[in-house]
Amino acid sequence: MLPDYEIKRVPSIGRKIDSIILFVWMLLMMQTVLFFLFQESDAAEGMRFRLIANSNTVQDQRIKNEVKDNIAPILLEYQNDPHQTYEELEKAVGELSHSLNEKITITKGQAIFPPKMWNEGITSQTNVESIVITIGKGRGDNWWCALFPKVCYKEEAKEVKEEKPKFWVWEWLKKKFST
Repeated sequence: MLPDYEIKRVPSIGRKIDSIILFVWMLLMMQTVLFFLFQESDAAEGMRFRLIANSNTVQDQRIKNEVKDNIAPILLEYQNDPHQTYEELEKAVGELSHSLNEKITITKGQAIFPPKMWNEGITSQTNVESIVITIGKGRGDNWWCALFPKVCYKEEAKEVKEEKPKFWVWEWLKKKFST
């Protein structure tokens, strides 16, 4: 008897729609994660400062630290009056160049900064308005972190009581169905 009847199966449109909805939902979730992961933080915006030593030798690092100690107070005033502070900075760099017997150059403008890990995430490589102070040939590592260490190094975390991870879906379901 069964062979006498032709069994026709209707294509399940619901399954196709469910697959498409799932795919779009996954794309949106990935985009959201990427947005929060690679979002630039406030600390990455604004003027940046770089101090590049002649080389990584002990003598050149000593000179770099001396330059840093002399210009750091001037740079802290930069946000209040950028134009006046830059003129003071140029004057201080010129005096340091003569007293240390080293060629020290200062440039202001757009500079490429590589990707950087911040507390909130990762910043992408960007052109940023910056002041770059180069000692000698500038073949040493970029030492702008020596000027403002809080920008580069995370503050030491205080001892925190470790909590078990919570999954928001599970917590939501427990609230929804608990009596």
